[in-house]
Amino acid sequence: MDSLNIKQYLQISVLSLITALFAYLLVFFAGNYASLYFAYDFDIGAWFSLGGISFEVARSNPLWTYDAEVTIFISRPVFSLLIGIISLVALILIKKIKLVFFFLLLWLNIFAFNAAFGLFVDDFISSTGLFFVAKRMELELPEIIFSLSISVFIMYRLGMVNSMIFAQLLPKKCHTKYKQKALIILLTIIIPWLLTGIILIILSYPNHILSEHLKTLSTAIIFVPFFFCKGNEPSKKAGNILKVKKYEWLIAFVILGVAFLLYLKMVSPIVIVG
Repeated sequence: MDSLNIKQYLQISVLSLITALFAYLLVFFAGNYASLYFAYDFDIGAWFSLGGISFEVARSNPLWTYDAEVTIFISRPVFSLLIGIISLVALILIKKIKLVFFFLLLWLNIFAFNAAFGLFVDDFISSTGLFFVAKRMELELPEIIFSLSISVFIMYRLGMVNSMIFAQLLPKKCHTKYKQKALIILLTIIIPWLLTGIILIILSYPNHILSEHLKTLSTAIIFVPFFFCKGNEPSKKAGNILKVKKYEWLIAFVILGVAFLLYLKMVSPIVIVG
């Protein structure tokens, strides 16, 4: 591939995978905990684990008021949206950022925005979560289709923003040679994303709901612009940034350890007792 350092990008791929796993588990935990908190606030018994959130009270129960249903199901995408905005703004504003933190913020905003906007698409397809909110709000089919279209458009635009940021790290030659650019994106973005999904499915089998983690498939909408958006010219330091330093591996293993703790925390149902 014309002197492209494959070994270097394989190392980056591992670093990206570690940060992707942590980012997904953090967004998943935070979003579900937000829904759990508001369910507790409305006296609706609930818990969540790796299989997602479950409720003890049937939706036909009077406790499921309009306010309760809207607040509980909207809280997860709203909280995820906040995480996405904060991490994306940080990624844009921090000029001298280490590679491990670059990928951490990149994956945080990608998974968070998917949990905010992609969840609309997934829930309407599976008739769960936000689908109930739409029914409560008495939205007609054209309004639902319009909302889904807006969500897909926003995700694509967010993909363009992230792709332009990512393009700043690419070697200059990759801006003119599409095959090299595509290979780097495949190694550092697509493969870590696919492996994250596979690992989560394996960890979820057979005691948890696999469909909950298949919702990450809508993240593909964000990745489309990565292959077509050229972005601005990379800085001269781009080549140096794309080298994993030894201390970054230490940080990465700490992040992996925290991700493992999050996983262990969600193996058993999490409840709010008070």
